[in-house]
Formats: sequence, C-alpha cells, structure tokens
Amino acid sequence: MNLARHISRGRSRSPFFLAAIAASVLAVPCPASAEDEKAQTPEVVSKENDASFRIQAQRNLVLVRVVVRDSHGRPVGGLRKENFILKDNGKVQTLSHFDIERPAEKALRRATTPAEGTEPEAEPETKLAATTPERYLALFFDDIHMSFEEIVQTREAATRYLTAALQPGDRVGIFTTSGEHNLDFTDDLGKLHEDLGLIRPRTIVPSRAGVCPEVFDYQAYLIVQERDPDALAVGMDEASQCDPTAQISPIQAQVLTEQQAYAALPRFQTETDYALRSLESVVRRMSAAPGQRSIVLLSPGFLLLTAEPRLEEIVDRALRANVIINTLDSRGLYVALPLGDASQSPVLPSNAGLTGRKAQMYLDRMKVVSDVLKNLADDTGGEFFHNNNDFNEGFRKVGSLPEVYYLLGFSPQNLKFDGRMYTLKVSLNTRERYAIQARSGYFAPRQPDDPAARAKEEIEQAVFSHDEVNELPVAVHTQFFKVNELDTKLSVLTHLDLRFLPFRKADGRNIDDLTFVTALFDRDGKFLTGKEKRLAFRLLDGSLEKLLQSGITARMTFDVRPGTYLVRQVVRDSEGAQISALNRTVEIPL
Repeated sequence: MNLARHISRGRSRSPFFLAAIAASVLAVPCPASAEDEKAQTPEVVSKENDASFRIQAQRNLVLVRVVVRDSHGRPVGGLRKENFILKDNGKVQTLSHFDIERPAEKALRRATTPAEGTEPEAEPETKLAATTPERYLALFFDDIHMSFEEIVQTREAATRYLTAALQPGDRVGIFTTSGEHNLDFTDDLGKLHEDLGLIRPRTIVPSRAGVCPEVFDYQAYLIVQERDPDALAVGMDEASQCDPTAQISPIQAQVLTEQQAYAALPRFQTETDYALRSLESVVRRMSAAPGQRSIVLLSPGFLLLTAEPRLEEIVDRALRANVIINTLDSRGLYVALPLGDASQSPVLPSNAGLTGRKAQMYLDRMKVVSDVLKNLADDTGGEFFHNNNDFNEGFRKVGSLPEVYYLLGFSPQNLKFDGRMYTLKVSLNTRERYAIQARSGYFAPRQPDDPAARAKEEIEQAVFSHDEVNELPVAVHTQFFKVNELDTKLSVLTHLDLRFLPFRKADGRNIDDLTFVTALFDRDGKFLTGKEKRLAFRLLDGSLEKLLQSGITARMTFDVRPGTYLVRQVVRDSEGAQISALNRTVEIPL
C-alpha cells in the first residue's frame, strides 16, 4: 500500500486515541499456560531514559564525497551511479551507497516554502518555517598560526560577508583554534561583529627567542623524522656562525643543530595538536546542528607532522555527519621569500648552495601546508580559496553551499583493523572530460564493527540531521498545556504503523525492537534535551494481528518554558534497520 496513505491515516487519529493505543500496547496480556514456560515471556518490554549523544567510532563503510566540474569550473549534475568508478588500493569497489545532494537548491526551496497550517485537533504544530534554522556556518579562525595582519584582513572580509549574505534561516558560529572568544551559533549580527573584533593571534607554546641556530618547523621535521642531510647541513652551517669568536667543529655544529631540532619539534607538534583538536571539536558541534552544515577554516596552513591519521578521522567524522569543510588560505597571494619571512633568524647560510637548499625547504613547506588545506576541502566536498588577496571573493566562494555533489559509499573487502592508510581514486566512464574532487585515501579503523554502535550512530546522525526520512510510516503530533505562566508540559506523540516492520519469527514469537528518540532544539538549533524509549517486541501471533491493525504510539513529555522549539523525532527498527525522521516546530507563547 502507499506509504503516504498510511502516514495520512495515522495523522487522522485524535491524540486521545493515540494515547489509548500507546497504553494498550504496554498492557498486552501474557499467556498463562503452565505447559509452556516460554509463554511467560513478556510480549512487550518498554524502557525509557534520557538520550545522550556522542558520535561513535567509524564503522566498516567508507564514504567519499565527490564534486564533478566541467571545463568552466561549473558543478556537473545528472550523473548516475554506474558513471562512477571507485578504486581502493587499485581495486575496483562495488558501491553500496550512492546519493546526489543539492544543498544550495534544498536551502532555497526550504526558505521559500510557506509554513504548513495547524492541524485542527492539535496545538500549534507546523513544518519548519523560514525563521527556523536551515543552515549552520562555522567560521573557524586558526589564531595560533595566523599573523595579526592575516586576522585583520580575514575578519574584515568576514564582517562584510555576514552583513551582505546572512539570511533569516542562517545561524553562524565563531570558533578559534585557541578556544578564545568562541561564539555559539546565532543570528544576532551585532554579536557576530563584536566577537569577530576580539580575535587576535594567540601563542600556545612560547617561542625560544635568541636560540642559534633557529630551526623552523619543516626543517625540524626533516631532521628528526626524515633524517634529511640537506636540512641538517643548512642547520650545521648556520650553527658554525652562531658565535664569531669561537671555533665550532662540524661535530659540535651537528650536535647543536640536532638539539635545536629535537627541542623545537614537540612545540610545533603541540600547535598542530591544538589545531586538530579544535577542528574536531567544531565538527562535533556541527554534528549536533540540524540543517545544512559547513565550516570555513581560515588559516595559513599548518604541518601535520605525524598526525595524518587523526586528520583523516576528522574527515571521516565530517563525512558521516554531512559537514562540508571549506578552507581559505589567509596568506593571500603567495610571496615566496628565498629565506622565509623577517621573523626568521638573521643568520644565513655561508654559500649559495646552502642558501638555495634553505630556500627550497621554505618553498616545500609552503606547498605542504597548502596541501593540508586543499585536502581538507577536497575530502569533504568543500572549496579551497588560495593564492588570492581578494578575500571578499574568497568568502563568497567558501561561504556558499555547493550546488551539487555525489556521495559514494563502499564496504572494503577483507578489511584489516590495523589503522593502515588506503588510497582512493575516483574516475568516470563518461565521454566528457570532467575534473573530479574527492578524498584521496582513508585509514582503516583499529576496532571491528559493532552492530550496537552502528545502530546508535545511525540514530544520532538522524537526530542531528535536518532532512526528513520516511522509511517507516510515522506520524508525529505535539500538544502542550500551561502549568503556570512560566512552566509548560510539552507532549510529543509518535504513531507507527507496524505493517511495514519485518518481524522475525523465532520460538513462536514475532521479534523486532523499536527505538524512539525525541530531541528538542532551541530556535538557534542548539540541542536542549532528548528522551529515548525502546520497545522490545516478542509477540505471539494473536497479539501481532491486533497491533498490525491499530499500530502503536509512543509519548514523550518535556518540561519547557515559553519559546520556539524544534522537535526532531526519530524511529528505528532493529530487524530491518529502517529509520524515519520528522521535524515539527512548536511555539509556546508567554
């Protein structure tokens, strides 16, 4: 039968009838036959508790977001699953997941769709209106790596962008690598401008001024991790010039250089750890926001050093939470100084050969840190704006939603849970030549797949998504009544038609488990509270027949104050792993 018809039928029932059905479900009688001890098993077991959310570890499904562009740089839509070829370590994979997303079009459609009217038997209940959050944009300033000039230029461009582009359904948050002056998501333009003005460069680890030779971050990495002879030779040459009054032997110069490199590398690693920890925190925060989710990372880039696996975990988390990371290189138009910038040590190599080697190290560093920003954008389907001083244009690009992208997924065969890096390559079998933007690899998980964790993750992702999913026939109604001027009881009733559930037959029982999660968000999309109810069905045939006719209803009750709330209702069954997620907006007047 038609799914929409079942949903409509569920909505036509009065809330009182729904509540009665809910009560009857929990009171299904158990047969008392002494001849069959199994018959004493309860047919329905209900458990309710507060819902706490934390996205679980990755599972055995690799997601690849792909942006396809034509020769003019325009996104290409209309491709099909069979047009894509995905290779994992050179082996063609079978795509188990394929989806086409059009975020910009979806946001425009939502913003122009009028709110649905109130149903006659319920208190005010609407679909999402244009004033409720539709898009979440996080401006993430890497204030521990950015110079003061870079911060001033980018925050001024950010101010102009927000003034011109902020829409009623947008919520913007400001975050920093250091954690100073973070502002949670809001539509208050005054607060956003005020917080932007407070951003300054921050020092996490004090610099070691006056040391000689002064070993910069990439050089320290090459000496310690790569045992690069050229990087060491440049440092030794500069060490021999540190004290003009002393004769420094090559052995002494080598010791001095290696000492400085080993002392400096942990400091640079600490800065990288701060950047990644803060970025992960922003991705987690974005995961708890409904609607379209994008991050704009403003940074001159930074060295990963040995942190590639951790960055890949962040990318994987962003893909699973449908978060797009855009990056803007705050250095603007690159000026490749032969020996770095004016902050570097005045000691220079003593000959042209070593001077050239040092200049090459700086050029290599510029590419490496730029690649970090580029890969973050490529891997998550975002834009990478670089080598350009027009930050106004940069914000127009990185602040906008992508027109179209493709989400591919596959389950690696014979996957070993060893944390190893696997390379990915996406290509097309079309006649036209298109440019492809996609992640280039992933790290295997270190733990095997856990079905319970997978189910929990799916529910959490559905709760914090904004999209409505209708795999199960679900109808949601809201009611409230005032206890006094400030206190209100809000009830959320969720009716489910059981005829589409794939009950499993075992020991004369019909088995399936249902999880109902109801979450409340404020008008800015901030998670307030949630409740979870689990129903374990072990139904005899007669009881099942009755419930197939009536369905069931779960009721969640919340104590709230007057205001506007977004209700997100998610229902999932265990046997079919089917899920439905619906939105309701409730306005409780003073």
